Amino acid sequence: MSLQAKILIIVLAVVGLYAAVDYGSQRLFVLPSFISLERTEAENTIRRCTAAVKREISNLDRLTQELAASDTIHQFVKNRSDSLISTHLTAECFKNLNLVYICDEAGKVLWGTVRDIRTKEVIQLDEFPSGSWPKTHPLLGHETGECPVAGIYITKQGPMLVGSSPVGTAGIADPSPGRLIAGRFLDNSVLQALAEQTAVDFKVRSVGDSAVPEQDKRILTRLESESKFHIRELSDKQLSVYTALSDIRGNPALLMRADLPRDIRSKAIAASIWSNLLSNLTTGLIVVLVLWLLLRNTVVGPISKLTRHVMAIGSSDNVLAPLTFRRRDEIGALAREFDRMVEQLADSRKKLSEQCYLLGKAEVASGVLHNARNVLTPLLSRIASLREKLHAVPVERIETAQDELEQTTVSDRRRQDLSRFLNLSNKSLVAFVRAAKDRLDDIAKLVTQIEEMLHQQGKFSHAQLPAEQVKLDDLVRDSIALLPNALSEIVSIGIDPSVEAIEPMTVQSITVLQVFSNILLNAAESVRRAGSPHGHISIRAKTEKVDGANMVHLEVEDDGDGIEPDNLTRIFERGFSTKHNIPSGMGLHWCANAVATMSGQIYAESRGIGYGACLHILLPASQKARCLLKEKAEVKS
Repeated sequence: MSLQAKILIIVLAVVGLYAAVDYGSQRLFVLPSFISLERTEAENTIRRCTAAVKREISNLDRLTQELAASDTIHQFVKNRSDSLISTHLTAECFKNLNLVYICDEAGKVLWGTVRDIRTKEVIQLDEFPSGSWPKTHPLLGHETGECPVAGIYITKQGPMLVGSSPVGTAGIADPSPGRLIAGRFLDNSVLQALAEQTAVDFKVRSVGDSAVPEQDKRILTRLESESKFHIRELSDKQLSVYTALSDIRGNPALLMRADLPRDIRSKAIAASIWSNLLSNLTTGLIVVLVLWLLLRNTVVGPISKLTRHVMAIGSSDNVLAPLTFRRRDEIGALAREFDRMVEQLADSRKKLSEQCYLLGKAEVASGVLHNARNVLTPLLSRIASLREKLHAVPVERIETAQDELEQTTVSDRRRQDLSRFLNLSNKSLVAFVRAAKDRLDDIAKLVTQIEEMLHQQGKFSHAQLPAEQVKLDDLVRDSIALLPNALSEIVSIGIDPSVEAIEPMTVQSITVLQVFSNILLNAAESVRRAGSPHGHISIRAKTEKVDGANMVHLEVEDDGDGIEPDNLTRIFERGFSTKHNIPSGMGLHWCANAVATMSGQIYAESRGIGYGACLHILLPASQKARCLLKEKAEVKS
């Protein structure tokens, strides 16, 4: 991603973050004030609904007082004349009343009826018996001192608005002879009329109604214990507000609910939050555009020019090409410092090139000397063994016997003994000469290997070593022969038949031989470090496909001291060694480099200290496989 794109993204991110913070502050601080206003408005709305119900109760109370104050009702209570009441309480009274009862001062019902306003049918209500009422009945007014009573009364037919007033003409100070009780059901028609008056969609439920949902019952409990109102948010567009209405006894009787649209919240979000956010975004985009133009001309443009210049130097390798900036700001100072750095880099690169050449020469020489030392060790051992056997030959005794046999004074018996001794000595010498010849052939072979290593070191060129076709088991056996006697005596090496079954390989035989001998030498030393009197090394082989190329997979497993898991890859690093008091670490490092130059792989496996180890060497089975792996490696790089 270019610097211009990054700066643009950063500026846009800052503007977006500012808009998000502003939006969040609006939601956290501004919107709650509107929500509080919304809740206050909801409470005021439910108050209007309760006020409408109370107005109906007040209207019923006035009507009750007017009926109770009539002379006809007063005379009826005193004289008990049904004709009076039948002419006065006509059907017109029941247009707006469901219930009319007249009781005397003791609570005895003198006249009463309950009717359906629409059908005019008589209704039986257990809450209003036709006999006598107890003196404690709240509608008789004994507890209020003969004052009118009005409120809500719950019946099985539903809630009813009732009013009770003492019978008597207004202004008469005598005690009332009875009471007139009137009532009207708070049914859907009444509620619909009240909803039209208040312009609020509200509903009421009796508290004792079994159909009341559990959630409304819990809300009623909160209304009784916490506050007069409860607001429940149904969604982002609607809420419900609840309150409770008490009956004439002061107990909760009705649960009132009003469903209200959340116009205040919606308007607040639309008018305040979104408009403010849009304004901020518009302002932010203008600021982004101005900043972008300024940054592109003062910062991004010059830095882009500097970048192109640096990339041109990298692609053309012209480290002496100077910059042409004429600025006095930080970018100009950077350009001038870059010119000076390029000059210093040219000098440093020249010196580094010389040092790398010498270091590479020394490292290659160190690797060759390390391998030569590995070959020289068994060579010296074989020469020492041959010298010991040569010193053991009884040359002086043979010469003495031969001189004595040439004398004429030797007896026949002595001559026979001397002849027998010389014959036996000749046979021993012949066997020794033959063994010495084989041993000298081995020595000559080792000397040839050392000579080849030194020859390659002398050439020291980038040319690849010649590849030749060779049997894997021959290379394995030759590498086993290079083991020093001190190590070959404490390990037994088992070659699996799978090694001999491998088809001839086209490899750099001298390099592969050095790799195998290094691997075997490390395995034998691992067995010796484990302290075992006699260890074992097993060698197996198989063929497999790696990236479509045929590979020979050689496994060298020992029961030595093993490798720590953290060191499984480090053992191939230059200078790293697990051998105590031996600052080497060249053998496996050289092996890894040598195998890599042949497009092969090498890695180690071990369960840890005390469990031995297994070295895996993968080599291309043919020159074709090696070329295929090289091509794929070049494509990946």
